[in-house]
Amino acid sequence: MSKRSFLYLLFISSALLVIAIISVLIQPRFETKINKGENIFKDFNSDNIRKIKVNNGLNELVINKDSLGWVMQNKYNYKVKDDVVRENLIQVNQLRFFEKKTEDPSLYSRLNLHYPNDEEGNSKLISIFSQDNEVLSEFILGKTKKSGVYIRKKNHQNTWLTNGILSMSIEQNDWLETKIFDIKNESIKKIELNHSNDTKLIVSKKTREEENFIINNLPKGETPKSDLIANFLSYFLSNLVFDDVMARQETSKENFVTKAKFELFDNIVINALVYQDSDKKKWIDFDIDSDSIKKLKANNLIVVEDIEKWSYKLPKTKYNTINTKLNDLLVED
Repeated sequence: MSKRSFLYLLFISSALLVIAIISVLIQPRFETKINKGENIFKDFNSDNIRKIKVNNGLNELVINKDSLGWVMQNKYNYKVKDDVVRENLIQVNQLRFFEKKTEDPSLYSRLNLHYPNDEEGNSKLISIFSQDNEVLSEFILGKTKKSGVYIRKKNHQNTWLTNGILSMSIEQNDWLETKIFDIKNESIKKIELNHSNDTKLIVSKKTREEENFIINNLPKGETPKSDLIANFLSYFLSNLVFDDVMARQETSKENFVTKAKFELFDNIVINALVYQDSDKKKWIDFDIDSDSIKKLKANNLIVVEDIEKWSYKLPKTKYNTINTKLNDLLVED
């Protein structure tokens, strides 16, 4: 080998060695200095958190904290359950490194850590921001095991099985406060249903202690199917939850299905309008006077604020209840 060739080879070898050293030095601490049992997010302060994002490549949830509490940005800023947010943030804070896994990107899918290259949405990017909109933690959340979850910090190759559990659901209703009312049936004094086919059903009882509702507008000569037949109507406001929610829109009379009025023994009146949208989905709007709202809140019977701002998609069972016709309660000829 000539002296020139030897010097050239020595130069190349030295350059490669320098590059290798630099590469090692600039590797993130996450990949180089990890102790089993070490807290994954060391400076995590839940009191300083303003925003949470969950993205699985198909859908994204954005949850913000405002002056009243936690709300879902992509659901018209509707109320989110504070305890669900608290539970998830505690779970993030409690994650610990347990076992280092693959660094091979081709194997990420086995652990559901292949976001954003996940067409089925099983891999989720979790982003948590401070009050100053700085990223406090950002990581890919993968499969769940009995006592841990797989994660990969964003822009890092290493994957880890952690100690600790974490759900971070992508389903909106797992976060939203889906309960509207929880009014016990014995609190109901009178129910009036006016349907779009010009039929009416009115049921009531005189005292809380009475066991059964009677049909006020029972036609002469007709007989109810049983003494108990009208009682199920009084359960409509009990644990009333929604399937979906949107900002209230003006509804045309053509879409109206049922107008309902609920009178409670505490002089509370709740008016409601049930309507059908272009997709045949059934929604309900509530209109409640200010005195009734105050009483509902004082007795913890209503969960949401500003109920007049929202339209709620009714579960099928609740829609079937409020769509009950007078003839449905009568003995057939």
